[in-house]
Amino acid sequence: MRKTAVIYIAFCISLGLGLLVFLSIRDFNYLSATLGRRVADIIPGILFLSALAAIAESQSFAIDENKALSIAFAISFSALIIYGLAAAAWVAFCTVFFSVVDFGRGYKEHVFNTPLYKTLMNASNYIISVLAVGFVYKQLGGSFLIELPFPEKSGQFGTIIIYFGQKMLPILTGLVVYVLVNNLMIMFYFLAMSGAKPNSLREWLRIFQWSVLSMILIGLLGIVLAAIYWAFGILSVILFFGPFLMFRYAYAGFTSIQKGYIDTIKAFSAALEAKDPYTIGHARRVEKYCEIIASEMNLSSNRTKVLKYASLLHDIGKIGIRESILNKPDELNDDETLEIQKHPIIGAQMLGNIQFLKREVKLIRAHHVYYDGSGYPEDAVDEAQLLETQILCVADSFDAMTSDRAYRPAMSMEEAIDELLRYSGTQFAPEVVTAFIRGLNKRKNREEFQDIFK
Repeated sequence: MRKTAVIYIAFCISLGLGLLVFLSIRDFNYLSATLGRRVADIIPGILFLSALAAIAESQSFAIDENKALSIAFAISFSALIIYGLAAAAWVAFCTVFFSVVDFGRGYKEHVFNTPLYKTLMNASNYIISVLAVGFVYKQLGGSFLIELPFPEKSGQFGTIIIYFGQKMLPILTGLVVYVLVNNLMIMFYFLAMSGAKPNSLREWLRIFQWSVLSMILIGLLGIVLAAIYWAFGILSVILFFGPFLMFRYAYAGFTSIQKGYIDTIKAFSAALEAKDPYTIGHARRVEKYCEIIASEMNLSSNRTKVLKYASLLHDIGKIGIRESILNKPDELNDDETLEIQKHPIIGAQMLGNIQFLKREVKLIRAHHVYYDGSGYPEDAVDEAQLLETQILCVADSFDAMTSDRAYRPAMSMEEAIDELLRYSGTQFAPEVVTAFIRGLNKRKNREEFQDIFK
């Protein structure tokens, strides 16, 4: 591990656990000495919220390949606005230490199979981020329920909601600060671990915006949860969470179907690689290049996903081409060239009846039609006008140029870039070429991209 990573992790863990201990002493003393509350009376509530948060975190689910959703923060936020900073810190700590999470890596991660420093780092990040919300909330005039004249289990749900509605500015500001602190700590962690340069500001802002929106919605859920808990008690909270668990399992079924789709795509790609040795690694590299361009052009996650699947399957039609042509050791004659030019049409026909690949099929059919309308097939000009098709065309062409063939050696990356620039505006969309070259220059020294630049 890099020295900077060791220092950063040690600092974050010391700060997070130090705040946990300090606030426990300060706040619990404040509850008993100033508010006349016995600590023993609130511990059951904190334990309940901690257990609920750990369960909620264990039920988190992916909403796409780069984002996951958990409502555990809603419970930590509830603990914050009910009992204060120390309680929220303990709920955050327990959320990380006692959750069992499936990240789709083939096993479930928990404290016993995760390096201790990672668990402590995650817990500290969560503690510091939640405490940042509480600090901003208090500084802007907010109060915790335990400080207010609302008796527990009094049924004053509406009154509590009205109070928090009046404190919406401190709440929303605190939630934005939570996302900012959390994202920055994670970003600095990966920078310290890898030494790589940060992603583009635009990419980071896109993640930040999505996180702010999701945290505001989850924070509002936390307010409702806190009001239910304080007004009606623990049983009402359990009943309140029932529908969310039902939704989670329904969504899990949906994501399982999606995973089956992705496995189907991978099976198609593997079948092609088994028939055509040239395609081994080609689809994966084209996928990477498409991701680079999509990131530089600020495409949405949905459009990027379509590009990803289309890049993996763009040559699937070669399954219908004779192996003698695919594996010919020298250049193709005219008849053989005409036959291999059928592969975009064959691929589109093969996948045309698969409902979830409708958008990808358009790209696959037209990925050999150039920016100026030349190329093949001739009747795919409309599909070729799509930005995603032009991205796939550039990525596919670049990898073809930088790959060895039996009848010619591979070009260097610099030579291939020169070719892209030479034909920019004719074969290739200029804005796509510009974005690709910019993205390559940013990433060519990153460790995770070294294999595609060899």
